[in-house]
Formats: sequence, C-alpha cells, structure tokens
Amino acid sequence: MATTYEIVIVGGGNLGLWTAYHLAKRGFGRIAVCERYWAGFGATSRSAGMIRAQGGSETAVKLGHWSLELYQRLGQELGLGSGFFETGYYILASTEEEEKAFRDLLELRRRCGVENEWVDPDEGKRRFPMVDWDRFRGAVYTPNDGYVHPPIVARNITYAVHREEAIDLFEECTVEQIEPAGSGYRVHTTRGVLETGRVLNAAGPRGARDLGAMLDVQVPVSAARHQIITFAEVDQQPAGRFPLSFALSEGIYVRPEEQGALLGMSNPEERADRSGRYQITYDWEYHERARPVWEAIWPSLAGKPISRAWAASIDYTPDHLPIIDEPRQGFFVLAAGGHGMMWGPALGMVMAEFIDEGTTAGLPDEEIRLARFTGERKSRDTIALPFPEE
Repeated sequence: MATTYEIVIVGGGNLGLWTAYHLAKRGFGRIAVCERYWAGFGATSRSAGMIRAQGGSETAVKLGHWSLELYQRLGQELGLGSGFFETGYYILASTEEEEKAFRDLLELRRRCGVENEWVDPDEGKRRFPMVDWDRFRGAVYTPNDGYVHPPIVARNITYAVHREEAIDLFEECTVEQIEPAGSGYRVHTTRGVLETGRVLNAAGPRGARDLGAMLDVQVPVSAARHQIITFAEVDQQPAGRFPLSFALSEGIYVRPEEQGALLGMSNPEERADRSGRYQITYDWEYHERARPVWEAIWPSLAGKPISRAWAASIDYTPDHLPIIDEPRQGFFVLAAGGHGMMWGPALGMVMAEFIDEGTTAGLPDEEIRLARFTGERKSRDTIALPFPEE
C-alpha cells in the first residue's frame, strides 16, 4: 500500500532540505524527502562554502543576503554553531570593463539592503596586503559576507528537518519512476511507493535532468568540475579578519580555512560532466597551469604545500541563475544555478512560498522561470565562476 504525502521532495541536499524545513514551518502537511544516498551528500558536502550577497542580478543579491541571515538564524534556533563566519569579501576587478560593471552594481545591492563599497588599490593595500593590488583596478567590498563550513550547515539543516514531525526523511531511497495518478503523482522508490499531490525536483547536478525527463520536462541543469585545495598555513595571514577575495576574470577565489587558506578554481575550458559520478578526477594539469596565476595574485600562497585537494561537481544553468517553477501542475523544479550552498536557505524559503502560495518573494520572473530559456535571455548573474556555454 502506498503512503500518502502532501509533497514528495526528491533530493536531500541543501535545496531539498531547506525547502522541507520552510514548508514544515508553514504547517504545510506531511512531507517526504527522498535522498538516494545520505542527507547533505553529493554537491552539498563537497562545496567550498562561499557566502556573499554581492551577486550580479537582483535575484542573486537577494538570495545571497537572505541565505546569510537564515544560516545564522537556524544555528540560534538549534542552539548550535551556525557554521557561518563573517569575514568580509573583496571581488577584484582586473579591467576597466569589470570596474565599470562592478560600480554599476553598487546601487542595486544597496537597494536590496546590502552594504557595498568600491575600494581602490591603495586602500586595498592598506586593508588587505595579502593581495597584489597592483594587478587590479580595485574591488567591490561587503563587510558582512563570509563563508560556511559545509559539513556543519549540512548537519544543522538535517537535524532541523529530522526533528520536524511533519517530515519523513528517507535516506538510501532512490526514485525510480514518477507517474501521473489522478490529480497527483505516484512516486516509485527503492523503499516503496509514495502518493502525493505535488513533487519537487531538487535533485541537483546529478539528478535534475533525469528526474524531469520522467515527466517529459526539460530541466537545463548540468554539472561541471570545480576544484578546491587547502593550505595548512600561509605567510602574512592578517592579524584580524581574513577576508574572502575573488579574482573574477581568473575564476579563482581564496578564503580562510582553519590556520591556513582554501582556494577554489574553475577551468573556463571545462565541459559539462555527464559521468554521474560524485567522486571525479582532480585535474592536476590545469592546477599547474593556474598555479602561477594564483601565486601572483596571492603571493603568500607561493610554494606552500597543499594539505587537501578535491574535485566536485557544481551545478549550473545557462545564465547562472536559479530555477523556481512549476512546469506542469503539481510538479515543481528547484535549481541553484551554481550556488547551492550560497543560496540554499533562501531558495528553500522562496520555493516553499511558491508551493504554498504561488508567489516568489518579489523575485523577477525573467530570472527564475524555465520559460526564459526558450527565448532571448535578458538577465544573467554576472558575478559567477566560468561555466561551460551550452
């Protein structure tokens, strides 16, 4: 006999868990979360944890700003560390065109409630000498941005979901088929059949396309390789706060990590990864090509031994913006556009509102709906790592 739920959420990563949490807080009804491995597995736990409100569109700015607050609020609710560290964040402009684009975004961010300023190279040298500011025209800076430790925030949202009586979290539960059934859906899983009026596709870079295909819905979400290394120590580590810094043109960023630093990078020549694997090969050839670049930007990292190195799948959409939509009645799609850790709490909040009320917190339709991919796209998140063009 099938078990009945108000909604079945497929994907127990940051997006699916936060949506379940927000729906439960709304008193939505019985909720099932199906995760084929374990809660927080996959892209969520392999993230670098960068959190910034300095997005390149209205949606990107708002989601980053809200998520930062939600991570901290959940920690307070649970009586646990939130996993969030406020450090400040510099996004470095390499060219005159980047400087102009960055300056143009200042007012948008301020309108969205984000404190943001332009920092010229001389001021940057005084504030954060770890960067070679002579390579840049300046940077935009927000003092409240920072990073999270992915295992901690995955622990917190899993615990928050697990203690909600309205939510059943099924780990090691693969969804094998979704079929229309009356006014709802029948979801066939390795742990039985679930009947529901609504299904949410939050399956991430390794499942969103396949899940959509079960109902003939095209979901333009792909996976690309992203690489991360950590250094146990660095020279000239700031005595106070160690801010994040992102060299946008180079697709490389640095943040603190324990007593050292973490560096993330994406190869602009990378292609979509269709392997379906969570553990993918680290590209040491690209690492060596990129090393002179990061050692020039952050000289204190030059020659430092690496303590860890890993490659992760990062999801992306063609415009780096999220998907929040209902392409067929009762079937919802949620994707992060490459920012699952950065936007997860806010995406869950907005998705819960959309499922429950049909509204989306004032986010522009042209930046979140699937229909934008069928015509001329007017928006994109301009502050993003390089992703494959497809």
